Amino acid sequence: MIMKGNIVTILFLAMGLLLSPLSANALPPVGVTLQFDFEGMGNAMLASPPEYEGDIIAGDALVLGGTWWIRIDDSTWPPSSTPQARWDYLFNNFATFDPLAHAWTIVLDEHSCATKPVWRIDHPVNGMMTGTLVVVVSYSDWDVDGVLDLNERMFGMFSGTLLVMKYGTGEFAGYCGNGAYNGSLTNDDPANWVSDFVEGSCLLNLENCQVGTRETTWTAIKSIFK
Repeated sequence: MIMKGNIVTILFLAMGLLLSPLSANALPPVGVTLQFDFEGMGNAMLASPPEYEGDIIAGDALVLGGTWWIRIDDSTWPPSSTPQARWDYLFNNFATFDPLAHAWTIVLDEHSCATKPVWRIDHPVNGMMTGTLVVVVSYSDWDVDGVLDLNERMFGMFSGTLLVMKYGTGEFAGYCGNGAYNGSLTNDDPANWVSDFVEGSCLLNLENCQVGTRETTWTAIKSIFK
């Protein structure tokens, strides 16, 4: 039989488990929105796997001063040793032309790549978060001739959506959610496959996916006294 004093003790211990943080860092709020600007470099034609990486240069203090990267699974593409064949493969198979917008669009996702691209943000103090994303790249047909010329590949726009998986560390531990981003890219010499410079903005909508763990814990506590 459980005595009254022991019941009180058990309740306090159980509530302590329920309400205390699951790590040394305080649990994040139930919901939070992060906005930030970024810039960086990358090369999808000569690098294998292609990786774009850079710095977070403005925005929310939780990520400001951090670094970012995205990585693309190119295992189904022609090798990076033949960049023209690689470009032709992507353009001929996955580029779509909008005659009203006079622009080509290439979507990098699980259809044009073996798997969805992945991303990661690292902050030297606040921790890491990661997930998957879709990358949409667009080039304009400036002279409206229905041909993507080399000089038209010097400037492009990108956008996409991303998922935040709950594998973060530090202040981001237990976060999950989604987001969107957009920006521009420039390439000084596409004929020689030089790297792209990219800059843009991102919005992340995060929620505390550890809430479900607390609800499970409370259910277990109540079952003790049934």
